[in-house]
Amino acid sequence: MKKFHFKQRAVNKLSQSYFRVIIAVIILVIIVASLLFVFHNKQSSVTNSKTSQSSSQVNNQPRKDKDYTTQYSNSSLIKRSTLNSALKKTGLFDFKYLLNTSDDGGNDAKILVYYNQANQQLIFKFYQNGYQSDNDYQIGGYDLKEQTGIHDLQPSAFNGLPLVYTWENLQTK
Repeated sequence: MKKFHFKQRAVNKLSQSYFRVIIAVIILVIIVASLLFVFHNKQSSVTNSKTSQSSSQVNNQPRKDKDYTTQYSNSSLIKRSTLNSALKKTGLFDFKYLLNTSDDGGNDAKILVYYNQANQQLIFKFYQNGYQSDNDYQIGGYDLKEQTGIHDLQPSAFNGLPLVYTWENLQTK
């Protein structure tokens, strides 16, 4: 049998290494271009969804005098800013929640807020949608000094106290 010998060429090895580098660079360029294309399209879709969400939230926000009314009384007894701050802390400025009639919502028809000046307390009467009489309410409170909720209040807690704020749901009328 005859033996065949193969000769390697040095020039061919050099051109193969250049060829491999060129192929690697082309593949790298394609990958980078693809990634840029994907991320560019993803960012614009995220921006569009945020824009549509914010515009829908603006449209779905409860509107004063259309969905609900508020009325301040006896403003000489308590500063409006103090009252508003306390109402915000207790969630009584979350009108979307208050108007929500689901099990997760406030389902409120009317909220009356009384002020106990001697004890620096706000007493709340909550009338839920469908209440039958003035005696059909829940009661709660907020201590302005301690900045905490007050629990286990009796109905007599608001007797003789001045009414300082009224919120009423207009959607259920």
